[in-house]
Amino acid sequence: MSTVVFPFRVEDPEVVLNNLRIAASHPAVDLVLAVGAEAESTFAAVEAARAAISSETSTPLELILQERIGSKRPGKGDGMNTALRYFLTETSADRLHFYDADITSFGPEWITRAERGADLGYDVVRHFFPRSSTDAMITWMVTRTGFALLWPRSELPQIEQPLGGELLFTRPVVEALVANDRVQAQSDWGIDTLYTFSTVQAGFSVYETYVRQGKAHALYGGLTDLRSMLVECFSAMQGLAGEQLGGAVTHRVEPTEAVPAAITEKIGYNLEATLQLLGEDWTDGQVGLLEHFPATVRNGMLSNCRRPTFLFMDEEAWHDAFKVLLEHFVPGDAGWEALLFRLWVTRVINYTATRALRGYDHAQRYLQSMVAGYVRRAVPAP
Repeated sequence: MSTVVFPFRVEDPEVVLNNLRIAASHPAVDLVLAVGAEAESTFAAVEAARAAISSETSTPLELILQERIGSKRPGKGDGMNTALRYFLTETSADRLHFYDADITSFGPEWITRAERGADLGYDVVRHFFPRSSTDAMITWMVTRTGFALLWPRSELPQIEQPLGGELLFTRPVVEALVANDRVQAQSDWGIDTLYTFSTVQAGFSVYETYVRQGKAHALYGGLTDLRSMLVECFSAMQGLAGEQLGGAVTHRVEPTEAVPAAITEKIGYNLEATLQLLGEDWTDGQVGLLEHFPATVRNGMLSNCRRPTFLFMDEEAWHDAFKVLLEHFVPGDAGWEALLFRLWVTRVINYTATRALRGYDHAQRYLQSMVAGYVRRAVPAP
């Protein structure tokens, strides 16, 4: 049987409670666990409804607060690692599911599809789904780029959504993650990177199941909302540089289907307003850090002090900038963090203007070819 976990912060209580009921009603589930970041209004709503949901579905619904486990900023990692530990000590289930609590398109088929992947014998099942052409910009420009440059011969660059919060782990995977001190220390947004890397490093097999309707959930207001996630995901990637992988892992990806128009026609942020970020709040310290970068990147970024400029930040320039960041970026340093964000915003705007606005299919082909190109560049010629 399976345990289903929903980590959450402040969310729409109706959405969270509906998802808890759906999970508790699934025949493969014998426990639903809600892990709150703090005792706030959403936590109170779940607490008030917990007994009724358990009674209606005949499945226990447990509610706990996340523990302070890691050494990074207290955040998503602490919540997910709290659930891993609870699963091992308080249940005898064979499988653990994670789902974001704010998914408005969540349904029983999410659980069923994950269970089918595990029934085939896979250790890890990951959900992937269509996203707008300007969504997942940390995934594409940081995580998949980093995996391609650092471990080009592995399966890591081929994982569709390495930062996805919709997962199934079998019990041996959970045991390995709890025993991994580096994973347990990752208390912030970097936890998804650590889970993805560590499961592949340990040799666990991966099945990716496709959810055609996509993941409808609360969206970020703009790229500035993603700054903390960007910094923490990049820092996690940088901290893994130099790590070695074992042999090849078994990795299967389900075929995709036609993408709904609601996804293909969406642009995920205000492009005009975001352009203004390129020229704001430059400091002498940030300008000094640009000395580490090649001339194309350095001169292009300095041009933003006069007017927004982004056409120089193509995939080649981003490749070169990323390599410098891997070597020189200092987590916690205000100047480096501001410059990382500024460089990433420049890259995202370049991609949006030159690729995403040419249509969904073109943008998706480009992103896949970009990662494939980085893999080729990272593998030395014979």
